[in-house]
Amino acid sequence: MAYWGTIQGAVTDRASTADIWAAIKDAQASQPDKFGSVTVQGVNEIRSAAAAIRNTSESLSNARSVEESSGLPQSITGKMMTTVPWSRDQQVLNTLADYQVRFEALFTTPLGASASVMLTAKYGAGELPATVGELVDALGSYAPASGSLPLGTFEGVGSMSITAV
Repeated sequence: MAYWGTIQGAVTDRASTADIWAAIKDAQASQPDKFGSVTVQGVNEIRSAAAAIRNTSESLSNARSVEESSGLPQSITGKMMTTVPWSRDQQVLNTLADYQVRFEALFTTPLGASASVMLTAKYGAGELPATVGELVDALGSYAPASGSLPLGTFEGVGSMSITAV
């Protein structure tokens, strides 16, 4: 989807409508041959999906904080995941959903600087961990084994979002 990253970044930062359109114009100017035309409807669809990801990610983060501070396991619920425009139709998702967990892998570079990269883990139907803590543990094992981390020392899992696809 054209401008997905631009719009998602702006929505995550809670940018105004004017700021989102300015970011799109900047992206167009920097890579004029990469993207096609922009429509209000298209931007609104992407903005809505990005806001759903932001909101469900915040719910997941809140549950993680509760679990870490109280020690009480927090179940992963529908409020902690969303769909995106490229997800399969709802009937398929209701019977056989796959999940993509996009997460921030935190690490220390060989020079001692803190850094992060975004990774995506995929879970088939019935494979998504049941609690937030189990998910964090699974992602903590997945990140170093993925072969996708730059040189350095893996430190943990930062932000996360779950989408049904």
